[in-house]
Amino acid sequence: MMSLLLIGGCSKTSETVIKDGSPAVSPNNRSSLAFGPFSLNMSKEEIISQMGKPTSEEAKDDLTEIFYKGEKGPNAAFLVGKNGLVKATWYPSVYDGKAAIPKTKEDIEKNYTEKYTTEKVDCYETAKCTNYSVKQDKTKISMTLDWEDKIIDRVILE
Repeated sequence: MMSLLLIGGCSKTSETVIKDGSPAVSPNNRSSLAFGPFSLNMSKEEIISQMGKPTSEEAKDDLTEIFYKGEKGPNAAFLVGKNGLVKATWYPSVYDGKAAIPKTKEDIEKNYTEKYTTEKVDCYETAKCTNYSVKQDKTKISMTLDWEDKIIDRVILE
């Protein structure tokens, strides 16, 4: 199930825009970059305290996958190792969790004033969507907007 959530059928095109500014720092200083209250290396307990009770969990080797599903479908998935959060995926367009996360293009531009890149990617059959990428240290956040370029469709923090 996690592989289905993390696979995005997007391919990149060559259009790229760069914006510079000051870095966003995670509230808990675990990673230098955060998505809402979430950053890499957060513990499973910290994630659950933000998101509430998961829909399901799957443990495999040293990793635990934590899933959240709402009325409109998959909301979020977290991959947690023994040192904390490794990778997280959200679908803000259907997200109904209690944690405050960016959900619109304006949220991205307001919350991620540090250097980011944008590029057009293939999505929804023949449509092109804007993908924002923010990298800092070893952390990357990729946020893909919907085909109308208004709300965030998918986010990957890794």
